[in-house]
Amino acid sequence: MMNKLTRIITIVGVLANSGLTANAQTKAYTVADAHSHNDYHNNIPFFRAYEKGFGSIEADVFAVNGKLMVAHDKKDINPKRSLELLYINPLIEKFQRDNQRQLRLLIEIKEDHKAVLPLVIKELKPLEQYFSYPGHPGRLSIVMTGAVPPPAEFKNYPEWISFDVDHLNGFTTDQWKRIGLVSFPFGKYLKWNGKGVLNKEEITKIKGGIDSVHNAGKKIRFWETPDTKSSWLALMRLGVDVIGTDKIEELGDFLNNKPRNEYVATAPYEIYHPTYKSDGSLKKVKNIILCIGDGMGLSQIYSTYTANRGQLNILQIPTIGFSITNAADAYITDSAAGGTAFATGQKTNDRAVGVDASGKPLKSLAVYSAEAGKKTADIVACELTDATPAVFYAHQSERSNGTAIANDMVSTPIDILLGSGYKDFTQKVNGKTPLDKLKERGYTIIRNFNEFLNSPSQKIVALMDDSVTRPKMEGRGNYLPQAFNKVTTTFKNNPEGFFMMIEGSQIDHGGHNNNLKQVVTENSDFDRVVGDALRFADEDGETLVVITADHETGGLTLLDGNIANGYVWGDFSTNDHTGTPVPVFAYGPHSGDFKGAYPNTAIFDKLLNLIQKK
Repeated sequence: MMNKLTRIITIVGVLANSGLTANAQTKAYTVADAHSHNDYHNNIPFFRAYEKGFGSIEADVFAVNGKLMVAHDKKDINPKRSLELLYINPLIEKFQRDNQRQLRLLIEIKEDHKAVLPLVIKELKPLEQYFSYPGHPGRLSIVMTGAVPPPAEFKNYPEWISFDVDHLNGFTTDQWKRIGLVSFPFGKYLKWNGKGVLNKEEITKIKGGIDSVHNAGKKIRFWETPDTKSSWLALMRLGVDVIGTDKIEELGDFLNNKPRNEYVATAPYEIYHPTYKSDGSLKKVKNIILCIGDGMGLSQIYSTYTANRGQLNILQIPTIGFSITNAADAYITDSAAGGTAFATGQKTNDRAVGVDASGKPLKSLAVYSAEAGKKTADIVACELTDATPAVFYAHQSERSNGTAIANDMVSTPIDILLGSGYKDFTQKVNGKTPLDKLKERGYTIIRNFNEFLNSPSQKIVALMDDSVTRPKMEGRGNYLPQAFNKVTTTFKNNPEGFFMMIEGSQIDHGGHNNNLKQVVTENSDFDRVVGDALRFADEDGETLVVITADHETGGLTLLDGNIANGYVWGDFSTNDHTGTPVPVFAYGPHSGDFKGAYPNTAIFDKLLNLIQKK
């Protein structure tokens, strides 16, 4: 009834036109597709794989004195490691409690199927109510593998027992119905170390075997596969049904996190193409736009580039440097110390805002700009008392003290401040709130975003509800680009120019949440602001745009992607910051000053030099 496997695998012409790409996946994989290979070798057999959600678990057995003993070799047989103790009893307990769980128990016969199979029938009897087989849609599939009986003997065993085979030919129709799985040795067809990707010839060769099994209506697994993320990904691209591993937690996390680690952009957004007319010139810088992508590293940028089909405003900029971000007291900085470094020119301790390592207040670029006659703005999509906006006006050794930071704003010279965190500004000190004091200094206090956009005031503290600054993927809209255009329109005619810090605040949140969709949507929103800044710089001719980050967040690694389709799949090594240097992009007059690798404090030095340059 079947063609021989060797013939099927060599059907090159058909498969070469099958359209399989590096990103092709035939199904949505979950941890239920994972298989714990030689599960009994784990320090906690059964439970580790079961609790992780694996859909398939394997145990090797010998028949010893009327009992099924679990071991890979006879010399490893231990009276305390029976199939009953390690697998059957735990399964009974779990299935009694969990009426939804489905599982495949793959039992490998190491020798003598005539002795093993009667014991399988006897010992698994307490589980028979859960068995899954034709006419009995249960939750537990029993598949015998290894030294299985010849196909002619399949009929001698109960219907709930199915068999795993490594070939497709020579079966009758009735015998084929008893096949529960087809397992091929991976190394027989490909020699691959699990690194990189399979080439077209390798894909064609192995895809033939996979398609032959699927066309015959069965599921396929490979054994002897490399046990790496690249290998798991390759098997999924190929449409392999069962992904085997000895690394239970690693594969489990890989599959469980997959929904949050994948992103496909529905459509690309248009980018701005700079004229480069004033880029790199040495004329005076009138306006400075400092764009901070909080938590934005190269992987965040490239994942966004991939999602936007190979276009990004940031990557239109030819001048690139690297900022080394360590704090005064730590190899890995937080936003407070990282922001303080480029805002004030001094390394400080983690959690410190606008002060040096001893707690001494430091003057920020915003203050120097105001002293030079420039208008100033601090624009964020988070609380205004959060670390990055605060480093430009506050002086506290502890970033979490929101009330103290809000009170520091009372003495700021910054003209326009926009963010959320209203509550921090409502606590009274000596009978007055920070808002009361800011009003006395002539600031217009605004709580509505449309009111902010339309206000004629030159001095604004705009404190939005959290709903206005919610994540981009939850409907924030064009908050940042609109805020940018509002500030530039308000300041563009000031004779001495302006200094603006605008932050893509929630790229960092996506890293902390290990959520690639949040990373990409926030970075895309930030990149739109960068595009607006480049356009403004071209139109103005005296504006320097600097784009950087305070640190990288999440340890994002890109595992797969397709630029043409806007698809990207990443993986995170941490939910915290990392010490990886971050890029610095510069566009406009004196952009060349930002080439090279340097400590983050050098960004302050370079900008202050331009602010004070006559």
